[in-house]
Amino acid sequence: MTEEANVDTIKVLLGRIIDSVGDEAIEDGAVILNGERICYAGPRAQAAIPSNAQVYTCDDATIMAGFIDAHIHLVGSESVHKSGDTPYDLLLTTVRDLCDLVDAGVTGVRDMSAFGRPLRDAINMGNIKGPRIMVGGKVLSMSSGHCDFEVTKTVDQCNAEDLTGFMMDGPEACYKGVRQQFREGAEFIKICATGGVSSAIDDYNDQEFSEEELKVIIGETHRHNTYVTAHCTGTAGTKAALKAGIDCVEHGVMLDEECCEIMRKNHVPLVTTLSVSLGISEMKNLPPHMMRKAQGVKEHAMRSYQLARQFGIMVALGTDYSNSPNTPFHGIGREFYSLTRCGYTPMEAIKAGTINGAKLMKREKEIGTVEKGKLADLVLVQGDPLQDIRVLENADNVKMVLIGGTIQKQMHEVRHGL
Repeated sequence: MTEEANVDTIKVLLGRIIDSVGDEAIEDGAVILNGERICYAGPRAQAAIPSNAQVYTCDDATIMAGFIDAHIHLVGSESVHKSGDTPYDLLLTTVRDLCDLVDAGVTGVRDMSAFGRPLRDAINMGNIKGPRIMVGGKVLSMSSGHCDFEVTKTVDQCNAEDLTGFMMDGPEACYKGVRQQFREGAEFIKICATGGVSSAIDDYNDQEFSEEELKVIIGETHRHNTYVTAHCTGTAGTKAALKAGIDCVEHGVMLDEECCEIMRKNHVPLVTTLSVSLGISEMKNLPPHMMRKAQGVKEHAMRSYQLARQFGIMVALGTDYSNSPNTPFHGIGREFYSLTRCGYTPMEAIKAGTINGAKLMKREKEIGTVEKGKLADLVLVQGDPLQDIRVLENADNVKMVLIGGTIQKQMHEVRHGL
């Protein structure tokens, strides 16, 4: 504690601490917040807790850094809360969806959609409730590629109307497409290196973008001092994108040893979306083309992530969830368990969903761990995720959520006082 601390702003969380720094929990810990920042995190016995501080705990409490979903599309088009299909309806739906994200313990996301910038700015202004957002803009695809769903419309019509995808063909269009995303507020660029399971036209083994187009996209993005991440399902397209110099891999469903070697050499991280990959074949009410392509994805994905772990590749959690009946935000913590199904330890999964996500948001100095000086983006969970990672699967187990020291969720099980 510092002498300047204002006790009126002091909050204290008591419980087991998983700080996403070390590999062991602090079993009887205390986290002291002064305003928006953490001023102490460690053993309770060493904590100087002011007598009039606001103290919070619950039975079998675990204090963790807020969860970061590094792969999401905030457009509301598949949400259980959807009230209509116009952009206005969908934007308002997404505002409602953000509340569900926070309730599940998500305090930071990388979003790839047309709504990312206005949502980020509204949250930062305090106008709406939601996690911190790193804006990716629309996902860049070639025509007939992963983002081409309305073949009766022109490419220009699709680009004007689609809230998630943006199509471009040829080097000149790639220059313009990347610059357009930055013009609209993007902080990184996402492209489609391959087709995908959800694609209406292509196959997930199809390779998107030529070598020349990739060179333009990557070069233009790097000139903006940020990075290119790529949707990667099939092996050939993934490998081509890695050789061209992409900076991050999304999904990584069919990695081989050569892909992993390039990723290790160039320090390219991998973003998971495993709960979708492992569960898509059992999901309900999917279109026939998705069900047909979903067969075998689970086995491919499990092998890829086992291989990535062997190569020591940094993994960050993403979900690709849309708050649909198949992918509800209140169950977004399934992603932690999904990673353990591929051989990762609970602690590795937790770090993937906290500090590693913060690195992809380029905010690891501010968020992602429970440490003195960091912003107080925290969750209080009932249960011990190191003993049972599945306690993170249900938002009901997330008893308290703070973003920048401000309480965003507090359930009745949370007790006050020492």
